[in-house]
Amino acid sequence: MRTMRVQAVLLLMGATAFLSAAEAQIDSTGIKLVAQRKYAEAKSFFEAAIGTDQKDAEAHYHLARVLLFQGNSDDAEDQIDEALELNESNARYHFLRGNILGDRARKANIFKQAILAPKVKNAFLRAVELDPSLVAARIGLYNYYIMAPGIMGGSEEEALKQANEVVKLNFVRGHILLANFYQRKKDFTQAEAEYKKVIDADPKKIDGYKELGYFYIKQKKFDQAVAQFKKYGELDPKNPDAYDSYGDALFAQEKFDDAIEKYNFALSLDKNFSSSIYQLGACYEKKGMKTKAIETYQWYLTVDPSGRNADSARKKIKELS
Repeated sequence: MRTMRVQAVLLLMGATAFLSAAEAQIDSTGIKLVAQRKYAEAKSFFEAAIGTDQKDAEAHYHLARVLLFQGNSDDAEDQIDEALELNESNARYHFLRGNILGDRARKANIFKQAILAPKVKNAFLRAVELDPSLVAARIGLYNYYIMAPGIMGGSEEEALKQANEVVKLNFVRGHILLANFYQRKKDFTQAEAEYKKVIDADPKKIDGYKELGYFYIKQKKFDQAVAQFKKYGELDPKNPDAYDSYGDALFAQEKFDDAIEKYNFALSLDKNFSSSIYQLGACYEKKGMKTKAIETYQWYLTVDPSGRNADSARKKIKELS
């Protein structure tokens, strides 16, 4: 059980790199390429920038992000260490280092994981120390504390502290964390109340509807889940994620044909929306359409070869072939 918990926390820590609001405003070709998931082109762009100026800490940082997105956490660690050597006081760099180390640990054996896990935690702690307002780093700490075993520094008390700090910085993300905390405590009434606080605070924002919808799926309250995702779609009709989420509610009910319709609609809005591609493969698999499932999982891997479902897609292809 402890081994599974260690693996879970490391998977969560190393899942993705963070792009701050400030960075998103920078008019940079490389950053735009990352946002468009053109990682090979972005990699070349930042490598060229480093070739011009080896002491460009931001170029090393962004190259590390790209490498992590490509699943190359070893080289990503080298690049973020270069960035930190040039500027140790940058909180974003420490946060990214925590993500990279988490990704490395996720792929390692249990002994290596035990060595790397505290380094993940320390990277997030340093990020928060340098910038107490960095919400993503506090969320990283929350996730670590709530999921890690006590022997590795896990603590519900510390997790709750981080969630409450996030509430002060970002009402929506903070209450979503609190909802997660109460779900883990199996206090589902309070968890639902936290999600509803997000909706009540601003009924025109999508976040609460999406999170509450997935909460209802876990509670097997499918009609209520569908109602939340419908509202999500009404508020943001051009967002493929709204229809992908709706599809997930239908998939959970084993309404695979209806789910396929929603996933395809999401893909009509964004042909590279990888979550819907993967779920289409899962629908075809459930319907016994092995060839179609294999083709769709392969499609997913061409779009998002290092995505969160990439390992699962490869396994599915092997099992179905």
